[in-house]
Amino acid sequence: MAASVQKPPSLDLAYGPDGTPPELRDADYLNQVQQLSPEETKAYEEELFVKATNLGIAVSRPSSPISMKNKRNTSGAESSITVDTNHVRSVSTGSQGSASTNLTTHSSNNGCPEPTGRFVTRKRSRTLTFAQYENYLTQVNPTLNQPRFMSSSPTETESAPSLFSVSTTRSYLSIKRGLSKLRRRRRNPPYPVDMVMSCSACREDLQPGQKLQKLPCGHSYCPRCLRIMVNQATTDESKMPPRCCTQPIPSSIIKFILPREEQVKFLKSVVQFSTPWESRVFCSNPSCGEFIPSRTKIDPKHPFQAICRRCKTRVCVMCKRNAHPIGQDCPDDWELEAVLKIGEKSGWRRCYKCRTLVELTQGCTHMTCRCRAQFCYICGAVWDPMVGCPNFCNGEAEMERRRVEEEERVAALAAEEAAKQEEAAKETAERLEAEARTRRCEEFKALRVEQVKEMERFRVFERKSKWLMWTRHAHQKLALVEKQSTAIERMKERQAKTSANLEDRQVAAEMELRSTLEQSEKNVRTRLRHMEAYCDGLGQKPEADMPSRTVTERDLRELGQQYNVERNMKQLHQAKINVMRDRQAKALEELLERQESEMEKLTEKNRKELESLESDFADEEDALTNTFSQRRVILEKRWELEMEIMRKELEKERGLRYASMSPLEWPYEKELLEDGLPAVDE
Repeated sequence: MAASVQKPPSLDLAYGPDGTPPELRDADYLNQVQQLSPEETKAYEEELFVKATNLGIAVSRPSSPISMKNKRNTSGAESSITVDTNHVRSVSTGSQGSASTNLTTHSSNNGCPEPTGRFVTRKRSRTLTFAQYENYLTQVNPTLNQPRFMSSSPTETESAPSLFSVSTTRSYLSIKRGLSKLRRRRRNPPYPVDMVMSCSACREDLQPGQKLQKLPCGHSYCPRCLRIMVNQATTDESKMPPRCCTQPIPSSIIKFILPREEQVKFLKSVVQFSTPWESRVFCSNPSCGEFIPSRTKIDPKHPFQAICRRCKTRVCVMCKRNAHPIGQDCPDDWELEAVLKIGEKSGWRRCYKCRTLVELTQGCTHMTCRCRAQFCYICGAVWDPMVGCPNFCNGEAEMERRRVEEEERVAALAAEEAAKQEEAAKETAERLEAEARTRRCEEFKALRVEQVKEMERFRVFERKSKWLMWTRHAHQKLALVEKQSTAIERMKERQAKTSANLEDRQVAAEMELRSTLEQSEKNVRTRLRHMEAYCDGLGQKPEADMPSRTVTERDLRELGQQYNVERNMKQLHQAKINVMRDRQAKALEELLERQESEMEKLTEKNRKELESLESDFADEEDALTNTFSQRRVILEKRWELEMEIMRKELEKERGLRYASMSPLEWPYEKELLEDGLPAVDE
């Protein structure tokens, strides 16, 4: 048996004047949870604020549920954009493991808009062609232009006689042997048909249906390994151009193995790596960082600016940062200055060519930057391949001095860390003693008991509010369903009456048509009898008292026509009745279609009203959840403030240190269904 749900008489379930649901009224919350009126709550919070200010507790004015009314969460978080400096390790020539640090000089002080969408390459630009890759191959390190290793073809040590020489018997025999060899070669290929070839890199066996790409050096690779080599060269300048045995991979092979999107990325990398380091310009937008190619045309209005093709950000080509008006000096890069100070303290060295920071972790002082510039790590001078450092720096002495300084710095850091650990241990001991003193304090115990009781009242009020909201929603939904059911019943009654009236009218029209046709049938038969009587005297003498009559051929023809009319009269009348019935059936069908359409429109309207009501219910439930979440946060902050005020007052009164008690943990409650909500006392 379903139990009837009644509204509690203690709470009014009417909406507020501003449309606030009755379950979100702050007065009920304050009276039942905090057991204070709104005026008393405001005075109590003001008293807490004054006490906290007098005790030196930095706290903002506490928020009350009243102040949260009609408040929306408009807090937006602005995240400061920080430039990420990539620390790339690369082995330098002759240094046995030096390291270089790439400093990204993109500034974060920009007001550039974020890119509106991800850049997806659909079609390769006309400016990106493999001719640029061919030009790049002519500019790379000359050590790559070594003789190509071609696969040696088998050569015969002895000169074979000409097949067309028939001067001797030996020549004739050589012709026969040569022809037989050709036949055998055609029958038996040099390699078996089922022979399995393997890639030079992954050594995976390939079936005859798959093809290997043969490079100029003579090695063969599968398309997957070649694609990996090319993609690595796209992201690592030291591996550009992609090569094997110091021989670059031809552009025809790269074009064959790469899809269109990867071709675009590869050609962009070729354009970037072919540009000198000092001339490379990148987008200053931290979320973009796209390489900006060299300008073919200079804008006369902005001669020192370049535009990123991806996010349309303007960049100054002089300072590589955000564009600034003409005539204004390039601003100082504070981030670069900070990194340079760190590098100066750590003993890093900047490359004279690309200005990249380089750190030496191990090896000699002969540094080779990723831009292929060679210099001395101690003085920064250009390295001479004949004499080495032109300043004849003593690398061992300098490295020993730096090693001693590093040991001293490490020792100082260790001593500082030990002092910090000792201080932390002392602080931990004092904190544990304060926590034990707090647990023994009666004032803190009483405060915690009051907070637990208030938490329980909060949970009871929250469950009661949910139950009241769900009850109100059920009543409103039931009222709407009953209203819609009444409207549907009324429409069905009206449609039934309309159908009955139409059927009555159709029956009356058919009866009228039948009576008309019966009268017409009587008239035809009467006329036929008269015509028969008139024509019956044909060939007989009329009586003396009767006038003479003459039956003509026309009279006989009309009589025959009248016989035909009488014979076809039933079919004609039935046809007229059938036509009327068809017309009436069509009218009835149209009426039923209109009624069905009206019913569908009403059903759709009812469905939309029900969905709108359920959407309003969901919004109200979300508002209820958010409101109680905010009230819970405010309650926790007030508890924390009360505890901090008590701690300060006790420390000031007794001269002992107290610790704040751990915050209360809210009990875990499962998400319950509507009919599974626990009972709530009124």
